[in-house]
Amino acid sequence: MEIKEILDPKKLLITIGTLVIAISILGMANSEDWAEWGWDDEPVGEHDAAYEQMWALHMLPIGVMAIGTGLFVTGKSLAQMSMISSAAVVLIIGGGMGYMTGEHGYDGTPPAIWLIIPIFTLLLTLILGIAGYMLYKDLEESQEA
Repeated sequence: MEIKEILDPKKLLITIGTLVIAISILGMANSEDWAEWGWDDEPVGEHDAAYEQMWALHMLPIGVMAIGTGLFVTGKSLAQMSMISSAAVVLIIGGGMGYMTGEHGYDGTPPAIWLIIPIFTLLLTLILGIAGYMLYKDLEESQEA
């Protein structure tokens, strides 16, 4: 199996979208636990759990849009959306939220499995950007020929 078959932006978008939806649902269902993990030693109020639920709910459309993009967008547009969505998620959510959470004391220690899931999802998202770039280059080369 060739690397281009494995790194198919369409399949990656659908996979990542499904993971994000699952994580969002878990976040809404476990908001109190997530608030306690995030704030670590600080007291956690009801509003903290509510914020966790809202954050998880706000992530849900990203998963739905990823699946929709994987299902309905093709060709050069698929390659471009794969690259830009990957860059936006990795830089803004991975980098920006990572910085902001630490800056504001929201940097507790969740159980290892809860740490692995978002790291895996961000890694897949980075791979999506690479897959989009590879598809884009292939499409560009086929147009030149």
